[in-house]
Amino acid sequence: MVLNMDSAASTLNYKFVVDAMLGNLARWLRILGYDTLYDKNYQYWKILEISKREGRTIITRNSHLAKKAYKMGLSYVLIPKGINVIETLIYLKQNGVINVEYPISPIRCTVCNGPLEKFDIGKWKCSKCGKIYWKGSHWNTIQKTVIKVANSKLYDDGEPIKSK
Repeated sequence: MVLNMDSAASTLNYKFVVDAMLGNLARWLRILGYDTLYDKNYQYWKILEISKREGRTIITRNSHLAKKAYKMGLSYVLIPKGINVIETLIYLKQNGVINVEYPISPIRCTVCNGPLEKFDIGKWKCSKCGKIYWKGSHWNTIQKTVIKVANSKLYDDGEPIKSK
């Protein structure tokens, strides 16, 4: 369920706050370049406060948190239960919450969400926590996953697509 999302706005300008159940999703959203706050210790009140203060869309699997966000007039996405992180990215893409294009370039730190700065050929450093990133063999796996997400659907005309 997607609510309060301005379809006219560029999805790359969206900022998210993700609940404790979706840590892997937060990492992937950062890989895709989205400003995504996540802390496994965030209480619901903190997520609601951050969303209200910073204009972030809440991404959650918890219907109680989604109901509170709805009552407060906050933007949120309630992720269906039973789908994995890649299927969740496809769900978000298919519902217009995110845009997935490839090839991707490192933009955000997957650990702290800080911006990455290029400092050498194929190397980046997080300006916030100092973590170093490089285009190693793992980069091909990431790109293949992004291509899969960009070219996949979870449902067609409102009907779930059956796994093969």
